[in-house]
Amino acid sequence: MITGGVLALVLLSQGHYHLIAGILLIFYGLALAAGSIYTFTEVKWLGILEICLGLMAVCLPDHGLMLWGLGFGVLHIIYGFIVYKKYES
Repeated sequence: MITGGVLALVLLSQGHYHLIAGILLIFYGLALAAGSIYTFTEVKWLGILEICLGLMAVCLPDHGLMLWGLGFGVLHIIYGFIVYKKYES
């Protein structure tokens, strides 16, 4: 995840603003998928969905901010609801 943050800073310094949202989603998803072996299995699926959204954001740079919000906002709300219902109810 640190590598993704550094890459995002490099892209920012070079003026490639349209790629930053996708890069952040991709590397965050990779970190979630890699860390999922230590936590709930649902984290793996959240990571995979974040990676997919990141790839879409890189391919569709005009929609990067919307996909970024979908990934870091809506997906986390859905994930939290699913985990709450499965483990706390």
